[in-house]
Amino acid sequence: MQMFSQVKKKLALQLALNTAAVTLIIAGIISTISIHSNISTLKTRQQQIVSSIIASTLPSFNLATFNYNIRLNQQLAEGLVSHPNIISAIVIDSTGMQLAQAVEATECQPSTLDMMIFSEPGIHIEALSYNNTPLGKLIIELDRCQSIAELSSLTRSTLFNALLFSLLLATFIYAAFYRAVTSPLTRLVRQITGLTADNLDKVDLTRMQSRRQNELGQLMNQFAALLSLLKDHIHQQRKAEATINDYSAKLEELIHKRTHALTHLNRRLQQSSDDHSGSTSSLQTRLSTLTQLLKEPMDQLIGKLSNTDQADARAMAANIRGLLHDLRTLQNSSSQQELKLVDIHRIVTDCLAEIPADMADIHCHCGEADLLLLNRSSLRLLILSLLSNAIIHCRQGPLTLSVRYEAQRLLISLAGQDLFINDTLLEQDLMPLCPENLPLPSAFGLGLSRELARISGGDLHYESQPDGGTVLLCHIRCQPLAKLLPEIRKHLRQHPLNIAIQDKQCRTQILHWAEQWQLPQSAEGMNSKHTLLLTDQPELSSRHGEHSILLQPQGTGEITDDECYSASGLLTALLEQTDPDHAAPPRTLRVLLVDDNTINRMLCQRYLKNLNIEPDTADNGLQAIEHARHNRYDLILMDCQMPVMDGFEATRQIRRNSLNSQTPIIALTGLTGENERQQCLTAGMNDFIGKPFTQDQIQATLVQWINNYYGSASD
Repeated sequence: MQMFSQVKKKLALQLALNTAAVTLIIAGIISTISIHSNISTLKTRQQQIVSSIIASTLPSFNLATFNYNIRLNQQLAEGLVSHPNIISAIVIDSTGMQLAQAVEATECQPSTLDMMIFSEPGIHIEALSYNNTPLGKLIIELDRCQSIAELSSLTRSTLFNALLFSLLLATFIYAAFYRAVTSPLTRLVRQITGLTADNLDKVDLTRMQSRRQNELGQLMNQFAALLSLLKDHIHQQRKAEATINDYSAKLEELIHKRTHALTHLNRRLQQSSDDHSGSTSSLQTRLSTLTQLLKEPMDQLIGKLSNTDQADARAMAANIRGLLHDLRTLQNSSSQQELKLVDIHRIVTDCLAEIPADMADIHCHCGEADLLLLNRSSLRLLILSLLSNAIIHCRQGPLTLSVRYEAQRLLISLAGQDLFINDTLLEQDLMPLCPENLPLPSAFGLGLSRELARISGGDLHYESQPDGGTVLLCHIRCQPLAKLLPEIRKHLRQHPLNIAIQDKQCRTQILHWAEQWQLPQSAEGMNSKHTLLLTDQPELSSRHGEHSILLQPQGTGEITDDECYSASGLLTALLEQTDPDHAAPPRTLRVLLVDDNTINRMLCQRYLKNLNIEPDTADNGLQAIEHARHNRYDLILMDCQMPVMDGFEATRQIRRNSLNSQTPIIALTGLTGENERQQCLTAGMNDFIGKPFTQDQIQATLVQWINNYYGSASD
């Protein structure tokens, strides 16, 4: 009874029902064939009976009709009707006159199906003759009701037997399958129900093993062995977590100490340079601080990890070193001193060589391009980060890398049918430092890659492909040598180049470039005020003034491997003489600080000044709206509780102002519960900082939000 009480939950029931259905179909086909055979047999037997009756009575009818004995014909006809298969008999002479007739009444009402089955005519006509003399006809009508009744009985018996056979077979299969499969599986499921990583240690795994020698027993034994391996893995994972937590605690302590020391040093430097008017960009501040904060604790952590015997730990240490190097490259990506004349084909080839061959199948297409003036380190980092991200998010299928120059832009595309990118990945700064990502040459996420592209005068986005997958599209600003030389020649026609270099080898090198680039040279003395002096002598350059270029020795250039001075450095110096705004610094960030508390406002203002930002200030929401109506800000720090107008209403009105409708607004509040956070987001604020706040929190907010705003503003 227990088996049938749980039959709805058993796998055996499904097999039994399927078996019963198949058996019923087969039995139905066999029954149909059997019924058709029975119909043919009934018809044949009925025909034989009628033929036998006619053969035995026809001579009597012939003699009675020849003698014109009507009474005898009537008696013979009534005798035929008394047979159960005949319901009427009629005798007519050769003239068509009826001599005898006998009819047996029937109560049978054949259905349409019965009429279709017995569709042949039920009337038999036999000729009467005597000594070859035609005498008339004998007409007999057969009774179909008896055949229909017999066929119905045979059909019911056949169908009942088929149904009974199907049920017996399904019941047998259910019982056999329940005993062989369902019962042991149910016992196994009952044993593992409620099993978690926390209580796995308390379970006796030997009870899950089976003594069966069949496949099911082997499956149960393999499952028990798998649970045993999982149990051991959990023990090892807990030990690893304890080790990582210990490392994390030490790392947090080191970062905390370093942060306090850096903050104190930053304040001292700021107090000594209050009159300094220079400022750095938001991303430079973000990367510089991030690199300095992470360098010392990361070096210590790398040292600890490198001393272990684990290959993953050593690879992780190397990956962290590479990440710090990439952060420094990104920090210096906007420097004009990093501009080089580069060969795109060589850069792409070097980047592809750093990709492990077993991680991706990459097809490369490089268009024809002249030497380009751009930041070589930034371009290399950008291509490597794009390839690394594409490999992570395209675990199978080939990738197609295309690099070409068009209209003072270097266009980079990376496509694949199995490559899928979304907006969340486009905001990710760093990829996870997990073991499977360690062989990749860059840990930059698409967020920092996009920042790198924007610093280089371009952008990064993705598009969906019609045939599936996505394509990463990136472009950066660059200038080919053929486009730069006409501007330089035009400037040198008014200020010809005067070369005064003592080093003979380097002088030969510079003269070779001047002839190759067709640069106008001066035939006047080096004291002429109208010439552009190119020299390696500091005293001579100082006397000549601003119309001079002092060559600085370089180790190795980008065009050849044996040059004393960099061709790209010389070209950059000539461009700066041609266009003084060639290396103009980025604009100063604008921040609006809104707080009615004077102490909080002065403290936050000091923090921002430490980060080289001079904010505009307001005492209430109404003043904030007035500021936002006339100025476009990169970030707004908004207090929530203020007189005249609170921060929530001020935010709602600023959002309706198109000038700052997309500006990040960060709430400054002493209430940090979930309800208060939701209220800030509902009003239109992007995030919030709890009071009291520190300079690190302000700096982290700048790092998180201002770069995103620059990206949208540049579009």
